[in-house]
Amino acid sequence: MQEVDLTIRRVLAAEGSVIGDLPQLEGKDYVEMYRLMAASRDYDRRALAAQRLGRIGTYAMMEGHEAAQVGAAYALGPNDFVYPAYREHGVQITRGMPLDVMLSYYRGLPTADWDVHAFRMANNTIPIASHLPHSVGHAYAARQRGEDIVTINFFGDGATSETDFHSGLNFAAVWKTPTVFVCENNGYAISVPYRKQTASETIVQKAVAYGAAGVRVDGMDVLAMYQATREAIERARRGEGPTLIEALCYRYGGHATADDARLYRPEAEETDWRARDPLVRFRAFLEERDLWDQAAEDDLLAEAGAAFDAAMAKLEALPTPPRESLVRDVYQRIPRQMVRQLNTLQRGAGEPETVFDDSDVWQHGPDPTPAGPTASWNMAEAINATLAAAMEADEKTIILGEDVGLAGGVFRITEGLQERFGEERVLDTPLNESGIIGTAIGMGVSGSRAIAEIQFDGFVYPAFDQLVSHLGRLRFRSRSHATAPIVVRWPNGAGIGAHEMHCDSPEAYFAHAPGHTVVIPSTPWDAKGLLAAAIESPDPVIFLEPKILYRASREEVPIEHYEIPLGTARIRAAGSDITLVTYGGMVPRALEATAQAAEEGISVEVIDLRTIYPWDEEKVVRSVEKTGRFLMVQEPQRTGGIGAEIAAEIGERCGYSLLSPVRRLGATDAPWPQFSIEHHALLTSAHILSAIRETVSD
Repeated sequence: MQEVDLTIRRVLAAEGSVIGDLPQLEGKDYVEMYRLMAASRDYDRRALAAQRLGRIGTYAMMEGHEAAQVGAAYALGPNDFVYPAYREHGVQITRGMPLDVMLSYYRGLPTADWDVHAFRMANNTIPIASHLPHSVGHAYAARQRGEDIVTINFFGDGATSETDFHSGLNFAAVWKTPTVFVCENNGYAISVPYRKQTASETIVQKAVAYGAAGVRVDGMDVLAMYQATREAIERARRGEGPTLIEALCYRYGGHATADDARLYRPEAEETDWRARDPLVRFRAFLEERDLWDQAAEDDLLAEAGAAFDAAMAKLEALPTPPRESLVRDVYQRIPRQMVRQLNTLQRGAGEPETVFDDSDVWQHGPDPTPAGPTASWNMAEAINATLAAAMEADEKTIILGEDVGLAGGVFRITEGLQERFGEERVLDTPLNESGIIGTAIGMGVSGSRAIAEIQFDGFVYPAFDQLVSHLGRLRFRSRSHATAPIVVRWPNGAGIGAHEMHCDSPEAYFAHAPGHTVVIPSTPWDAKGLLAAAIESPDPVIFLEPKILYRASREEVPIEHYEIPLGTARIRAAGSDITLVTYGGMVPRALEATAQAAEEGISVEVIDLRTIYPWDEEKVVRSVEKTGRFLMVQEPQRTGGIGAEIAAEIGERCGYSLLSPVRRLGATDAPWPQFSIEHHALLTSAHILSAIRETVSD
């Protein structure tokens, strides 16, 4: 277990005298560090003033954090990668980010010039602590590829109460990733003081529990921060794992411009901290060595002010992006339903409709026709073979999840892959779903292909924040400068007689959240082709595997590589009297009901969606226009489900073709029942046949 020294490391006293060992820096480095600190403070004060004048939106101030941020950032190498929270203006300035790029975020503009990879700086992170596992996954994947990269993340003391503080530290320590965690402990999470966040005397003590190194530093002392960070980076490069740095500092203003710190902080407290001002301290150090004077200060402030004014002028001269910017950069190609949604808004506003090139729009294609040998596989075997082929084809592909390695997953889907490809590429992770998805996102940002498995459908909820706040939004947030082309898999749906949380069908949550492609196959042939396409997708794909179908049937599946275009539905049975749309585990039940209906003279066209977002609207619409009747069948709860969305769209687009009202069939709006009474909730072919009869008889 790592030992943590609770002593607060200092190099400079409050008045600027040297009380510790100076780092091995030259005079020009000292001057540059001060210039960066002073420029950061000037930027911060000017940004605050700009917010008060309505020139930018709500702004998070950082005055008081200059030494912690500049000292840490100055220690980084050029290829190291930063994951900031939202107050790291000093880090961004130190890393050379232009002021207009920084300010565009606070102007509420798309950050089109924030090139994540060029600046080696992820976008600002609003969900607290959720970026910590990203930095861990990024560091892991870079190391796996043989790259010399250290990742560093920044967060506040309040973030240490969040789940992802735990997952970040724990995953980093278990994997010994080259990651540095910098906690800017300013004593408050907005208004909540440190003592109400944690009962531990210090934050750095938490490193002990994870087996990580830890150090406490005077965060108002830039040289101490530089030295501690430099040591942590060198330790990381040696393969000795992560370090947690607790930087004790103070924010002199409020949490943000919407906050009034006078409501919860005593004036005497601020007065005491003002005596430790990091700029005053470091300037005294420089002046003692004849490295700085008032003329240099005046020149720097004039230069910083001019740079800020130029940046604001540049931003204020920019035209507001057009309405079409809403739908760009959500996916590499725009789904057709998003084009229609945009055009509806434009018509309502009296604007001309945007006409996109085919190259901009998601294209639905025919299924492939691979030749060559086949194998008689069930769905589980088809998925396993596809994963193995992906691992064989690209050494940057990584599989991670609970029990996916030695055990091969609870359904044995990844069986044999760890033995074949090694423990570094088929990872048995700590039991933390948020950490699994969070680290996979970082792997994707870094340039690797992560395939993350959640053990059961009902276990995905702890990862909801990572999936909704980050995975689906990453391309849009970064204006396509970054994406996480990862696949998130889990066994989905009911019918196996399992306990609570093992038979959920949460697909509607993720189809609703922007930026996800959600796929649910129903046959071994589809599973192989859709998963291959998902792995090659430039955008994240949530791939849900109906667990009841894993070993339900076999079919001849081509052994060679083939991809089924995502977003393309499949007509499983042709018919003329009614269109039945369904997906996943309900497809076999629907086909059974269709055969029974045929005996009664009812011709049912069954469409298997396969991709539930973006779904194949045109194929469904054409079918309904032909049959005049529509029935949607879904396994999970009826309200707010996939069926509700599709039924509403069909009602709008096919109203004049309908011979009867649209119908939906789904489960009750109750939690999925215990396995002894699961049969009361499961839809059978008899239920579906009854709904077919009712729809046709209307």
